[in-house]
Amino acid sequence: MRNKSVFYIIAVGITILCFAGCAKRQSSVIVSGIGTVSAQPDTVQMYISLSKTAPTTRQAQEEVAVMVKKALKILQDSGVEEKNIQTASLRFMPEYEWGNGRRQLLGQKAEQAIAFSVENLNGTSAIIDQLIEINGIELQNMQFNVKDNSALYARSRELAFQKALEKAEQYAKLSGMKVAGTLSISEDGANNVSPVFNRARMAAETTAKQAMADSSTVLPTGEMEITSRVVIEFLLK
Repeated sequence: MRNKSVFYIIAVGITILCFAGCAKRQSSVIVSGIGTVSAQPDTVQMYISLSKTAPTTRQAQEEVAVMVKKALKILQDSGVEEKNIQTASLRFMPEYEWGNGRRQLLGQKAEQAIAFSVENLNGTSAIIDQLIEINGIELQNMQFNVKDNSALYARSRELAFQKALEKAEQYAKLSGMKVAGTLSISEDGANNVSPVFNRARMAAETTAKQAMADSSTVLPTGEMEITSRVVIEFLLK
């Protein structure tokens, strides 16, 4: 009985070794690819802040409300849709200044921030020129973007895949093999959109706009870059 058990154990061990040795190892290569496309922005996201300091919070808020109404009328008259305008923040706080080594109360401050997007970039300068007529306004941030970027992202992914495939084919050729398929694909981090600072183009835009109206706000838009990064494992044979 003991001899049978030993024989069984030996047989199982030989079977396992056979499977381990007979199984053909799969060859693969893992490479990365980056795809980038450029596009001219067609929208701009802007943030403005309107604030006033008064003896009371109520008075400060009422004065800010008047400023906000003026700003909203400018935006609406300029063709900015209501759906593209929203309040980003509303704050009330005491306002102080330092003097003679101590803090002195100046009054109560009210501040309202508004975010809005402009889809007609040709009218952006005119909007800013009108908004700065409101005393106490502050332009906090501007961000140019491409409204419909789905096709651009698709193209950047195609380019990223192609770059990775080119790398894999080169490694396969150096190894005396060929790319036989794709085993896995993953995106390396988040795709991003970043501005490209084309100095020659910006200078040309600036010169042209200054020639049209020297007193107007000049806003070079440049270009945007949309980038995709992928990591792909290719099967080699």
